[in-house]
Amino acid sequence: MMYKEGLPPSLRRGLTEPLVWCFVVSGLAHAGLLYLLRNVEVLPEPVTMLPPPIEVAFIESTAPKPSPPLQPVVRLGAPLPPPPPVVGHLPPSPNLPPLPPPPSPVVAPRKPPVTAATSRPPAKPTPAPAIPLPPPVDTPAPAAEPFDPTNTSTGDGLSNLSRWIARWQPELSRSPQLLRLTEKFPTQGCPWRQAGPAVFGVLVNSQGEFVEPPELLRSSGYASLNQKARSLVTSYDFKNYAADTPQAVMVEVAWEDTCGAG
Repeated sequence: MMYKEGLPPSLRRGLTEPLVWCFVVSGLAHAGLLYLLRNVEVLPEPVTMLPPPIEVAFIESTAPKPSPPLQPVVRLGAPLPPPPPVVGHLPPSPNLPPLPPPPSPVVAPRKPPVTAATSRPPAKPTPAPAIPLPPPVDTPAPAAEPFDPTNTSTGDGLSNLSRWIARWQPELSRSPQLLRLTEKFPTQGCPWRQAGPAVFGVLVNSQGEFVEPPELLRSSGYASLNQKARSLVTSYDFKNYAADTPQAVMVEVAWEDTCGAG
């Protein structure tokens, strides 16, 4: 090499010998490895042998099947066979008193048949005693109503009418009107032979309604007839007599004689 020519021989030898030995050792190592690779044989892995499979076959048994035990045939009317003995240790049975014999059946005595000679006809029912009814009680006739002559005359009626109109005179601008009604006698006999007409004074407003209750101006002579006449006047419709101012109406109730002459 060029750099080794300028070195002294001792130093040049010191540098050259180690390199030579390195090349020698490296060549021997490679030669040995190459020899091993060519001459050494690779041993194969041992093969493990598996055991042969076991074959199982099902073989049917040819032994005869045991036949079921025969049941004893019991004939009708034949006594039953005694029960088989019980094997084992059983407790001793207690000494029980013997059972009493069953009671003998009681036979009822027969009744003798009933013949036609001994049969009796059915008894007739006894009628209940008649209860006497009380004697009829005569209902007394209603007592005749007494006649009251107070305010029954024509003069009494006119006098009461004048006083009644005078009481309402400031409000009355029209003359009184007359209304005649007819009513039948009540049915409680005919004690009203002397009855006269009943007269009432009625004051009506613009709607045909009563300004005050009807006032008795002339009596019929009987209180019951006066009450019946008042009911007739109160139920009457006075709308036809309605006016702009209060209207006075004189209502006369006459009676139909349904009792007849006698």
